[in-house]
Amino acid sequence: MLKNWLHKKLSGNNNEKLVVGPEDENLSGLNLKEVLDAHSAWKEKLENELSGASSEPIDVKNTANDHLCTFGQWIYGPGKTKYSKLPEYETARKAHANFHTAAAEVVVEHQSGNTEKAQNLLKTKFRSASNNNQLELVRLFTAAKE
Repeated sequence: MLKNWLHKKLSGNNNEKLVVGPEDENLSGLNLKEVLDAHSAWKEKLENELSGASSEPIDVKNTANDHLCTFGQWIYGPGKTKYSKLPEYETARKAHANFHTAAAEVVVEHQSGNTEKAQNLLKTKFRSASNNNQLELVRLFTAAKE
C-alpha cells in the first residue's frame, strides 16, 4: 500500500489518499499513521492560532524544535540507530526539521502582528513543507521495510 501511494504521489497525483495497512503501520516502535495524523493536525492548530480560536498561544520555541514530537524523538533515537545509513533517513530528518521550521515561521509572523504574512506562509511554505514531510516519511518507511 505504501509503495502504491508513494509511486502515485511522485507521479504528481496529489489527490491520492494514503491508506496504511497493519503490515506497513509500524517501524521499530514508530506508528506511521499516528505520526502522519499528528503532523497533519498542525495545519488546523495553526489555522486556529491565526483566527484567534486557539485557547492559548502556540509556543514558538517548542514548535521549531523538531525533536520534541514522537517522530522527532524516534528519528533522533531508535530511527537513527537502525536506519541512519539509508539515504532516505537523512532526507526524512531534514524534511521533518523543515516542517517544524515552517510551522514556527507562521507562528512568529502571527505573533509579531503580521497575520496576513502568516496566512500566506501557511498556504505556501508550510503546506509545501508538510507535504514533503509526509512524502519523505513514507519514503523512509518504504526503504526501511525493504
